Amino acid sequence: MDKKNNEMIDKIKKILLEVGTNKDIEKIKIDAQLEKDLGIDSFGALEVLFSLEQEFGITISDRDFSKVRTVRNMVNQIDAILKGEKVKEDKKKNFLENLQTDKSEAEKLGFNPYYKLIESNLDRKILIEGKELISLGSNDYLGLANDERIKGKSKKVLEKYGISMCGTPIVVGQTDINRKLEIKIAEFLKQEDALIFPSGFQANIGVFKTLCDSEDIIIADKSAHSSLIEGALMSNASLRFFPFNDTSALEEILKVSQDYRMRFIVVEGLYSTEGTNTPLDAVSRLAKEYNAFIILDDAHGVGVLGREGRGVMEKYNIFDIDLISGSLGKAIGCFGGFLTGREKIIDFFRYRLPSYIYSTALPPSVAAGCLCSIELIPGLTDRREKIEKFKNKLYNSLNNMGYNLTPATSPLFSVIFENTGKTLEVTKALFERGVYGTPFLPPSVPKESPRIRLIPTANLQEEDIDEIIKVFKEIKDLYL
Repeated sequence: MDKKNNEMIDKIKKILLEVGTNKDIEKIKIDAQLEKDLGIDSFGALEVLFSLEQEFGITISDRDFSKVRTVRNMVNQIDAILKGEKVKEDKKKNFLENLQTDKSEAEKLGFNPYYKLIESNLDRKILIEGKELISLGSNDYLGLANDERIKGKSKKVLEKYGISMCGTPIVVGQTDINRKLEIKIAEFLKQEDALIFPSGFQANIGVFKTLCDSEDIIIADKSAHSSLIEGALMSNASLRFFPFNDTSALEEILKVSQDYRMRFIVVEGLYSTEGTNTPLDAVSRLAKEYNAFIILDDAHGVGVLGREGRGVMEKYNIFDIDLISGSLGKAIGCFGGFLTGREKIIDFFRYRLPSYIYSTALPPSVAAGCLCSIELIPGLTDRREKIEKFKNKLYNSLNNMGYNLTPATSPLFSVIFENTGKTLEVTKALFERGVYGTPFLPPSVPKESPRIRLIPTANLQEEDIDEIIKVFKEIKDLYL
């Protein structure tokens, strides 16, 4: 045996010497039997086991150790565990070393556009790490996040209820304010009932596992939000994708899916990096024809689309949708998410949806802000018109310059670039010139079309749009 093994055997012998009746270490031979030769009974064996674990820093299975009869058995078992621990340690080290994000393009530029520290509220201009910028990156479409009326309502409720109810809705978190918000959302979107969540992601993530089983099929637009796709993957249902907004492909999948118990069509009202809405009229027609269930995420559409901001459903005047999810943290200007639809479905979720039941309820002060915002939104037609005007001016100017743009039919659009490096390079150039746009890189978007999303919010002024156009012209001349 090598030196290392001899040291291990010596340590084992000392433990056996302390526990057993034999007190002469020279008589503890490698083939000595624990009970017969060393006087170690079952109780003594437990003491030995504990001492071995302490000495070698390992965990020994009681069941495995009960099979040990001789010193040799014990040595072999400890040796195997130690070698196994070394393998485990190496695997853990390799695992941790592989937990890396490729930031090489950002490091090469000396500029990372993500997780920037914002030092101001969402006003006409924002302060990011000491630099004042015109923001085209926020989802605060209507400029409500810093609205004095909304802040005032939140402050009053904050004084009454405090920061949090520190409980889930089903236990102690469902305040009267929260319930009023659920009822208000349902009324606003012409549905029967609603649930509110701490985030839109939480609203989406548990829906499919709760609704679907192995007899069902989920048919999703391939550009649907990550929360919808992740949620679909958590269920036992089959999952098929159809190309972005391709209702012909959707129909083909529906035709061959009639043997499933239920067909769930998953679409977004307004796709957040494309700037294009779903053709809800065609989707609704197909759902009726093929007896399918529509799940519509209108996170970016609510507040923006439609004369009164009721989203893509108002745009098409189609409110007979099975289930609608959305965000309270975009055009509504607050925080959280929601599900709304038929009372029977919502009540089922109220008692069965884990992401609702087991999440701390939305703070009442936030719910109060949301309530105020939703009451204001129908009357903010002028802001929606202003956003559309700014978007058209910016879109047409960039299009005339030759930029590759998404075919936007909404208040947002993206500029597409040929690769990640160029996308980050232009993002940096914009940032240095006082304009903030959001870069979307693979896998968030297709590999062949990384992009910078631009959202001209109602906070901006005409001169801001002129400045942005000027900056894009300068960047094109210098970088493209």
